[in-house]
Amino acid sequence: MRSLLWKTFYQDDVDSFRHLLETASYNVRDRAHAQKGHGSGQSIKSGAIIGSPVNYLATTPVATARTRKSGGDISHNSGGVINLTRADVNSKDANGLTLLHHAATGDSDQSLDFATALLQHPLTDLYVQDSENGWTALHRAFYFGNISIALAILNREAGDLLGHSASNASKTLIKIKDREGHGPFDVLGATVQDHRITTTSRAHRATSSSSEEDTNNEGGEGEACRGQALLLALNLQGDEVFTFGSNKNITLGFGDEDDRHFPERVTLRRPLHLLQRFYKESIKKEAKRWSTVDPAYSETLLAGTFPPKPAAELPAVIRSIPVVIQDVRMSKLHTAVLTTDPESNLYVCGHGPGGRLGTGSEITQFGFVCIEGGALAHKRVSAVALGHHHTLALSDDGETFSWGSNGFGQLGYALPNSPGRDDDPIQTLPRQIFGPLKREGVVGIAASRIHSVAFTASSLYTFGKNEGQLGIVDSDARSLTLQIIPRKVAASLFSSPIISASAIDRATVCLLDNHDVWVFANYGYAKLSFPLGAFSNYFLKDSFLATRYDTQPTVVKVVSGGDTICALSSAGEIYTVSITNNVEGPVSNTSTTNPSKIRSALSHPHKIWSPRKGYMRAKDVSVDQDGSIILTTEAGSAWRRIRRAKAKDASASGTGEYQPKDYKFSRIPSLTRVIAVRASGYGAYSAVRRDCDIVRSSIVVEDKTLWKDLLPLLPFYSLIESAPESDSEDENPPPRFWRGSRKTSDTVIIRQRILEISDLEKEILELTRQSANHSKSTYDITLGCTTSDVRIPVHSFLLCGRSKVISNGLAQFRHSGFFAIPDVLSIEYDKAGDALAKFTGIDFLSLVDFVLYLYTDTVVDFWHYTRRAPKLAFRYRQIRTELMKLASKLELPHLESAVRQMIEPRQSLNMDLERAFRDGLLEADGDVIVQLEDAEVRVQSALICQRCPFFEGLFNGRAGGRWLDDRRRTLNDASEAVAVDLKHIESDVFTLVLRHIYADTDEELFDDIVSDDFDAFLDLVIDVMGVANELMLDRLSQICQKVLGRYVTIRNVASFLNAVAPTAVSQFKDAGLEYLSLSLEAVLENAYALNFAI
Repeated sequence: MRSLLWKTFYQDDVDSFRHLLETASYNVRDRAHAQKGHGSGQSIKSGAIIGSPVNYLATTPVATARTRKSGGDISHNSGGVINLTRADVNSKDANGLTLLHHAATGDSDQSLDFATALLQHPLTDLYVQDSENGWTALHRAFYFGNISIALAILNREAGDLLGHSASNASKTLIKIKDREGHGPFDVLGATVQDHRITTTSRAHRATSSSSEEDTNNEGGEGEACRGQALLLALNLQGDEVFTFGSNKNITLGFGDEDDRHFPERVTLRRPLHLLQRFYKESIKKEAKRWSTVDPAYSETLLAGTFPPKPAAELPAVIRSIPVVIQDVRMSKLHTAVLTTDPESNLYVCGHGPGGRLGTGSEITQFGFVCIEGGALAHKRVSAVALGHHHTLALSDDGETFSWGSNGFGQLGYALPNSPGRDDDPIQTLPRQIFGPLKREGVVGIAASRIHSVAFTASSLYTFGKNEGQLGIVDSDARSLTLQIIPRKVAASLFSSPIISASAIDRATVCLLDNHDVWVFANYGYAKLSFPLGAFSNYFLKDSFLATRYDTQPTVVKVVSGGDTICALSSAGEIYTVSITNNVEGPVSNTSTTNPSKIRSALSHPHKIWSPRKGYMRAKDVSVDQDGSIILTTEAGSAWRRIRRAKAKDASASGTGEYQPKDYKFSRIPSLTRVIAVRASGYGAYSAVRRDCDIVRSSIVVEDKTLWKDLLPLLPFYSLIESAPESDSEDENPPPRFWRGSRKTSDTVIIRQRILEISDLEKEILELTRQSANHSKSTYDITLGCTTSDVRIPVHSFLLCGRSKVISNGLAQFRHSGFFAIPDVLSIEYDKAGDALAKFTGIDFLSLVDFVLYLYTDTVVDFWHYTRRAPKLAFRYRQIRTELMKLASKLELPHLESAVRQMIEPRQSLNMDLERAFRDGLLEADGDVIVQLEDAEVRVQSALICQRCPFFEGLFNGRAGGRWLDDRRRTLNDASEAVAVDLKHIESDVFTLVLRHIYADTDEELFDDIVSDDFDAFLDLVIDVMGVANELMLDRLSQICQKVLGRYVTIRNVASFLNAVAPTAVSQFKDAGLEYLSLSLEAVLENAYALNFAI
């Protein structure tokens, strides 16, 4: 039987292969009918599942001797039916590869079909490892990029374990290691070039599987992995916070008291006034942009922010501004999260009694709430430190605040006892600490259960209960019980600035800028020395032949918890030091004069994490109870060092130290791209994750093309055709490498031609006659002046868009047939019955300049050529005067300012057209009616044909405009608008598309969209992108892709890719697929891609 299977496989005969698997009988109990589809799981009615980890956890069952001996090709039962055994389905070739291994390796179209047929069969063993390198089929599928097969394998395993869904399966296949200790996701990570989480250097991406390593990771195997210092920034710039572990103290922030065995994402809700501040700032920015174009509209925008709007009326982009995580801190009874918001950026949850939360009451908060009362009102917190019963906060201005219980004087000020209560005095709202700290620029804080620490660059201040950890080394240090006011200590020890401090009940730890670590404990102090030196050989270290490299590691971070001090080195190694009560010296009621002797208070440093490979170097660490730690690596994976179940309690034995063999490291599942970890010291943990920004950064939006698109509509655009070609036979041609690579723009050529032509009126008259005889002419109004008989046809929508005065005049002209501005302009019908706008008393060159400005935002600066043409100097200067007057009367501020200062005008065509579109000034001139699903819109055919390839092809495509002419012949009136059926498009979607066509808007197109929820906003963006794809508006499609890219996460990337699949948006698809490949471990492990057709 097995030979038939291999034969059909090598012949790529999928149908015969599937037929053999389906028709043969096998010696197992009946199974439920398997679901159709790739990798569907099967359930069993009774008995164990053959090949599942129920019987063979992460191993392959060994065939019995009888099975091996009966290795014939085909076996028959008594009824003549072909029997199929487990050994047949899972038979191996010479390299130990099964059929499923080969299917997962193949790159043909039939590979997925073969794998699907095997996975639907109950005898297929997913856990077989080849003899070459110990890879399972999942290893090979990841290595060769067959993600569909890998997903099918994972779904099959989940179906075997649970019988249905893969969302909550406790997978074991991903725990299987190859001979090099790599899991399937490690192999995947080795094949994908990652975008680094940090910006300091580039590292190899690898993600270790969710498994327990029964190794202590001790010793010096990672000497070759030492690298540059990993200085942790104060601002983590994290995207998400996950918490997990024990929640009996309500420190996880999920609204309940249930423990979390797996990490879950924390949701932070900004207060309403902060959203309103963001909205006001966006409005001020928009008003500033409009201040020079439309001052009245700018004032209207500013007035619209009062009174403040409710949250439901705020734009979706304001309500969905991502929360950026700056820092997270945890203690036994509460947790704090800092964000990068300009104010109200501190969120806490936990036990309320004692006032430790700072909400103004002692109510327990099950979820995170914003702290914005008391002295922290309208201030931004830059750092926070948590004790068991109190909290410290540091503002951007260096001000220090505290609140909570003051039973040990740890708040930094005295509080009166509560009347009628015997409890410790409490402060329920943030209050600033004055005294010595008022005049100091505090840069960091720390807190323990009984004391607090604040430090500047050169000074250390401590206050609280004195148990030898305050750093007070005076002769009466032991007699001092409480230090209520912050006290400066150990000034002489700090020859280098302090960069961080950590506090526990028994010690205060300081890390200096020169990487020295000082510990204050047991009424003394000591400098900690860690075995950071690289490998050295006694016979080589002094030899002149030895090559030396400047790779000496240093301590870059110090944290503490319980009785453990933990240090992180620049090489990614972690050391721990334990603090004991064994103190040599006088008893506590006597003084000391030799504070440096704390010999037995500190244990020798133990190296507990030494990476074997560079991507496993520790990047952050935090200390939990009983010497356990949590850490994150360069690869972004998170690990916990936990005590073994049989380890003895060192605290109970009085030694205070744990042996390395008492611990093991286990990977925290479903966490990737972690940049920081925190521990409460009592079984609760948090992790800060920074997502990949490939989608946000790789989508590029092209430059605006409005001016380039409208230039061909210029009445005398044909002047370019008569421009002489450049003379390539120049006597002194510049060298090739001196020549500019940029081609002269058409606008510059037209301006040069206007200056060069001797009889400009005659040339333009000839061009206008040719244009008038052209059947495609879309000009609907003529401009003239009293000093010349030459008329220039233009588009009325540009006149309306450029000048409100002319727009109002045209509206009055359509109503009454006449409009005039004394000594400036008159609009009336000419002899042919066409609209004529005649300017009074201006030169024809001024009229040409005015028309050129309408279409291009530029003018011909005749006044700069007075020396070249002395005879025309007066005329050229007069043109400047006339343009300033004309611009002033018609309210064209940018033109007036440019001519007055004799500089290039500022480009404002896009904003002028956007203002006209917003005010509804352009619809009256529309000669095309677009019929939508719920409305009709008038548009200008000249504009939409120039800006939209769809309408250009519709009106002027292969038919050469005859289609439009035929449609107009069927109309009763030749001037009647032509209807275009786009009834499959909604009006709100087309309005955004039309706004982009007119004004060439950028991402601000969606800034003022108000929706019921954020999903509705994203649906609108996708709808606009679909219409942009249909109308071939590439730039609008890029803008939509850019907006969508802001909100891509591992939870929605699959749904986004499914939504944009029917459209031709290559940038988003490419970036989304790359993002998916870089985050594939998290996507697959959390079952976010179940409905994604890979």
